[in-house]
Amino acid sequence: MVHHYQRGAWYPRGGASEIAFHVVPLIERAGGAVLVRAPVTRILVSSAGTAVGVVVQKGPSEEEVEIFAPLVISDAGVFNTFGKLLPLPLRSHPGVRSRLAMVRHGMGSFLVFAGLRGSAAELALPATNFWIYPHNDLDTMMTRYAALSRDDVPDNLAMMFITFPAAKDPTYEQRHPGRSCMTILTMARYEWFEEWAGTRAKHRGADYQQYKLAIAQRLLERALERFPQLRDKVEFVEAASPLTNQHYLAAPRGEMYGTEHDVGRFSPAVVAAMRAETPVKNLYLTGQDVFSCGLAGALHGGLLCASAVLGRLLYLDLLLLKKKIKRRRGRQAA
Repeated sequence: MVHHYQRGAWYPRGGASEIAFHVVPLIERAGGAVLVRAPVTRILVSSAGTAVGVVVQKGPSEEEVEIFAPLVISDAGVFNTFGKLLPLPLRSHPGVRSRLAMVRHGMGSFLVFAGLRGSAAELALPATNFWIYPHNDLDTMMTRYAALSRDDVPDNLAMMFITFPAAKDPTYEQRHPGRSCMTILTMARYEWFEEWAGTRAKHRGADYQQYKLAIAQRLLERALERFPQLRDKVEFVEAASPLTNQHYLAAPRGEMYGTEHDVGRFSPAVVAAMRAETPVKNLYLTGQDVFSCGLAGALHGGLLCASAVLGRLLYLDLLLLKKKIKRRRGRQAA
């Protein structure tokens, strides 16, 4: 995964949604189907303890439909899969409980999305990611930040991440001429927003909106201090809290990176246990919780899961494919 960044991380043309748009046809050509607005409510398990399918909700009536399959692969994360989707008796399985005891929820995130007047070129937006910290003692910084009371958060924000997707995507100007965007991120504890848990998205009340806006405005002001040329160019601001992640990503506590990826998460015992195979026959895990966080981590989680299902090491297949492509390109260049 480090190699992924050594040459500069890549950005998909057209934005991250293009990844899904290109994957869906491959699934359909292989005889599969991709369902939207059909949330999985539980995993079907036979009397013998084997995963045999899932139950999904269909349509406005939320009618439940059973979908049977020879095996089930879950990208819902270890907490959702083991703690919510498995039948109650299996949640007490020693193997399931031991895995859950090895990890904890990651910290939630808070994001600000700003729409800017002017193209990336006109505003001199860099294609670089910026991680900004008040000082270099990151452990102390985050420990103190996580210990803050809710009311103290807006005036004591710690780290922040700034990126300009419009500067990375060569198609952005074609799709949105004369406009660009900026994304700001910081970490945020679920507990700071827990008072509004259970309320509907976009209907959480004035107090929630006021609190969210207070954090968003301070993050935006810090970003404008770093990029003063944008101060009079902001046309649109929207913010997302851990509750937003909970609603749209089904993240149990608003964590965008799944389990906490601390040193303990990568101890030999935990790494050996957090694999694609699960204690439930024919149920597999994929994504971030199998390997590591982020897009590159989730990609490797998928490769490890596919290798487990197929019983072959797909990394070797990819290395052979890479060599084949290089040889073909070499002959074409000659």
